[in-house]
Amino acid sequence: MTLTNTSYLERHERRIVWLIVAFSLIMRCLTVFVLKIEPESDYLSYDHMARTLLGGTGMVDNNGNAAFMSAGYPLFVLTPIYALFGHSLLAAQIGNALLGGASTYLVYLLLCEMQARTVARILGPLLFALYIPSWIYSEYLAKENLMTPLLLLLLYLSARLYKRPTPGAAVALGVTLGLLAMTGSAALAVAPVVMCAMACAKASLRTRLQAAAIVALAVVIVLAPWQYRNAQVVGSPVNNTNGGFNLYLGNNPNADGLFVSIVDTPMGAQWKALRAQGELQASTRLKEEAIAWISGHPVQFVQLALKKAALFWMPPIHQGKGQASTMETASRLVWLVQYAVLCAFAVYTLLTIRRRNRYVVGVLAAVVFYTGVHMLFYVVFRYREPIMPLVILLAAIGVDSLASRFGRTAVATDTVAAPERG
Repeated sequence: MTLTNTSYLERHERRIVWLIVAFSLIMRCLTVFVLKIEPESDYLSYDHMARTLLGGTGMVDNNGNAAFMSAGYPLFVLTPIYALFGHSLLAAQIGNALLGGASTYLVYLLLCEMQARTVARILGPLLFALYIPSWIYSEYLAKENLMTPLLLLLLYLSARLYKRPTPGAAVALGVTLGLLAMTGSAALAVAPVVMCAMACAKASLRTRLQAAAIVALAVVIVLAPWQYRNAQVVGSPVNNTNGGFNLYLGNNPNADGLFVSIVDTPMGAQWKALRAQGELQASTRLKEEAIAWISGHPVQFVQLALKKAALFWMPPIHQGKGQASTMETASRLVWLVQYAVLCAFAVYTLLTIRRRNRYVVGVLAAVVFYTGVHMLFYVVFRYREPIMPLVILLAAIGVDSLASRFGRTAVATDTVAAPERG
């Protein structure tokens, strides 16, 4: 059976996909059983936020900030898991594995909504199930574990709303958008894709306006409690207080495109005193410094932004901390090969865009917008992971397209070469 002979796949498509999802979940669970990595940095902050919330002292990170870190992952994932199982890192990591399984299935659902053919619909979730970084991040208490399925769900619901803007789809889209805003605000960069889907939906203007109003109302309802809490605690109804901080780290005289510590910037000497004024005030001051630097150095800003784009998509050739084990070295090599192959096929899809439908254009736009927001701030390599399922589904479409093309060529060749009968 060749890739172009899809009769078997069509008959057993759902069963195959569920087997892929089960495989995805098993590999992620095995990964968290094998790896023993203690939380640090952001991961430790999310852990501390969930524990303090359950402890009754209010959600605070390990640096004493009340709203600096995004609250979605510790609030919606870690807190309920710790409430049920106690402070169990393994339980949290299994929860991450379940989110990975959900993402695998959402890749399939999104490909269905994009009207991809059978081979692509099966290959997409399979490629994500095999993608090694998605296994490893199940070990980390990282917000990207929740951002990934939410981002996929957002695009899936956008495609559904484009086809038929029902009130139910609008409510689901608004709730997802609100949850994503609380989990990782960078993912809101894909909001133009959502708005375009609603604006171009196959319905009357009245129906589209009603759907847009429902989406907006659902977003407000989801965000209102958290923003009210922040207005009381930090003095402003914000989702978090790290925007100015991150903008400054990515735009200052010492910025190089990657994360740099605040102590290694010109504001480092003032940071302790500035932070004592309050986390919101400190972020506001840093935002002003960043904007001042951008205004005074427009050429350097553009050059740095282009460098960030290159760093964001740089192949995974960087090294981990400390001396790498044989297993780590092998996994990084496999990751590099996977990344190169996936990007190559995704680029093929991009180069043949004229033959694609508007759903593929929407996915490509989401990838571009998500890259663009990181060009404004700074790059950490894990920030790319939530968008990789989109690269993977584009790669799956590219593989299917090439297989179909060569399959037709082979059939034509066989027909021409066949001996005359009779």
